[in-house]
Amino acid sequence: MTIAPMDVYVIERFLVGWTAAEMDDLVDRCVRASAEFARRGVQHLTSIVMPGDETCLSVFTGPDTTAVLEANAELGLRVDRIQLGAVRDERAAS
Repeated sequence: MTIAPMDVYVIERFLVGWTAAEMDDLVDRCVRASAEFARRGVQHLTSIVMPGDETCLSVFTGPDTTAVLEANAELGLRVDRIQLGAVRDERAAS
């Protein structure tokens, strides 16, 4: 079975000088904001924190780049860069 790719938006957040607790809080804020994101047509799928690189990658679905950026800005979540990506997830196909 071929799994079709799903478009996602990957937000890169540079967390230079952040403590582990601050990084954890950022991810918690993304998770807690699920309902607010949904009202804006955006879904937070996951966030990956890379403390050694002082970076967080947050993965979203949404109608377009602008909607994802605006939802993050309205919720006070910093965005340093956003890129369109694709995910092939066999779990979603089951």
